Amino acid sequence: MPVRIVTLLLIVPVRLVWDALTAFGRALRRVVWVPFARASQWVWRKVLSPVLFALLVWPWLALWQYALAPTGRALAWLAQAAGAGIAWTGRGLWAVLAWLGRHLVVEPLSLLHRYVLAPLGRGALALARAAGAGLAWFGRTVIGAPLGFLYRHVLKPVGFALLAVMAAVGVASVWLWRYLVVAPCRLLHGYVLSPAWRGVVAAVRGTGAGLAWLWRYLVVLPCTFVHRKLLRPTGRAVAVVAREIADAVAHAWHVAGYVSRAVFRFIGRVLRFLFVDPAVWVWQYVVRPVGRGLRDAVWRPAVHVVREVRRGVRAALDSARASVRETRAELRRALFGGPPARKRGSEPLAEPASGPVPHRRALSERGRVPWVAGSPHNSATTPGTLGAKRDDADFRTL
Repeated sequence: MPVRIVTLLLIVPVRLVWDALTAFGRALRRVVWVPFARASQWVWRKVLSPVLFALLVWPWLALWQYALAPTGRALAWLAQAAGAGIAWTGRGLWAVLAWLGRHLVVEPLSLLHRYVLAPLGRGALALARAAGAGLAWFGRTVIGAPLGFLYRHVLKPVGFALLAVMAAVGVASVWLWRYLVVAPCRLLHGYVLSPAWRGVVAAVRGTGAGLAWLWRYLVVLPCTFVHRKLLRPTGRAVAVVAREIADAVAHAWHVAGYVSRAVFRFIGRVLRFLFVDPAVWVWQYVVRPVGRGLRDAVWRPAVHVVREVRRGVRAALDSARASVRETRAELRRALFGGPPARKRGSEPLAEPASGPVPHRRALSERGRVPWVAGSPHNSATTPGTLGAKRDDADFRTL
């Protein structure tokens, strides 16, 4: 308990500062970062992205679409046409060369082979066969018989003698190697090298046993005693203290969280009572009624008056334009002549000789395009059904 109390007294300020920083970070994220991110996204989507597309992407697309692709297609068409022409020319040249080769080269060579080279070849082959038979008889009679006699009566006995001499030399060499090299080496290994190696191995084993005994009783046993009697109890005590301190810190952190929550709730209620509630009351009972009164008493009547004035001015301008149009038509007919005047709203004249045209509705008196019944732009529609009534679209030409 004393450790937990001391830890709580130390942790409470840290937890208060941590919660304050957390609340400040959340408020900063909600008030600054999220609007900044949304504004940055809007700026990127509405400004930077179109500008970068117009500056970096669209020129390359336009270059590809209006310059490179048509040029490539034209070059491909030219290459295809040139390839077709070259192929046609090549086929014609090949046909001409094939005809010339067949009639100027192949047929003369075939005649030469059939009537000149083939008889000469057959004669040369028969002559070569006869010469070969003569050379074979000459070799068998003049060269083969002496060489056979030399092999049977001279070379073969000499070879057998050489083989006997080599076998005797080999047996003597084996006997000398066995009794002059192998036997002394075996005696040296059995009576000199092997005892010396055993002595060296025994010395090394004794030295290793002594060093192991010294390592065990001078290093291992003292280290084991220190670890068992000193380090292990100290580590256990430190682990217990650290575990207790960690538990105390965790408990104090949770308790400090409750304390911090209570403190910040109290501060929040005080700030709400001092600032938020008065501001809400002022907005609800002062600003909003005054704004609605100004909207209903001043803004809407002013907007209605402005709309009526605009409609009157537009009607006067429409009448003036219609009068000017009629006066101009009368002057044109009086000066240059022309078809008789047509009353406004009547049907159009006869169809031209080029073909019938679809029936067109006549415009109203002011030259405006009538809207469909029930449209919010129609003058017959009540303003409260589909929204505020707008003026009819004006499509007039002088």
